[in-house]
Amino acid sequence: MEETTTPQATLLQHAAKWGAILGIGSIVLTILLYAIDYTLLANWKMILLLLVFLGLVVYAGINYRNQIGGFMSYGKAFQHGFVTFAVMGVIATIFNIVLYEVIDPELPAKLTEVSVENAQKMMESFGVPEDQMDKAIEDAKTRGADQFSVMGALKGYPIALIFYAILSLISALIVKKNEPEELM
Repeated sequence: MEETTTPQATLLQHAAKWGAILGIGSIVLTILLYAIDYTLLANWKMILLLLVFLGLVVYAGINYRNQIGGFMSYGKAFQHGFVTFAVMGVIATIFNIVLYEVIDPELPAKLTEVSVENAQKMMESFGVPEDQMDKAIEDAKTRGADQFSVMGALKGYPIALIFYAILSLISALIVKKNEPEELM
């Protein structure tokens, strides 16, 4: 009886597959938040969802580590995490552009307004003086208009890559598992 083995996915293939899965998950989540209340898309607390995605990237890394024999260096774990995040980010960025330009072209202006209101409430709670608040509000309007545009999304991706690299460094700490060294 002949045993057949399925070929293992390369690190790049596995990470890209998981990046696509997480990217699609990100789209579904964005659509859900948009359908529930579009203002949620401008809520700074949504950044906490990155922790969920970090957990899923760790899960994907451990899954790959187990597929290749149970051991993976820190460098390979970092590469896996970074590729996963980068692919997810490309998919999410493309969807956001479609959302802002095709699905709801008025959304960028609405999100900018919500962002400015959120910034003003936060500054008021910290007791920021009126003159400083006015300047900060103007800056927030400019940043918001940039952030929720096609160019803003495209310019934001390289910045996101830096953040993804940091998250990948963290995930690699959890995913890596060195082979035990034999003592002579």
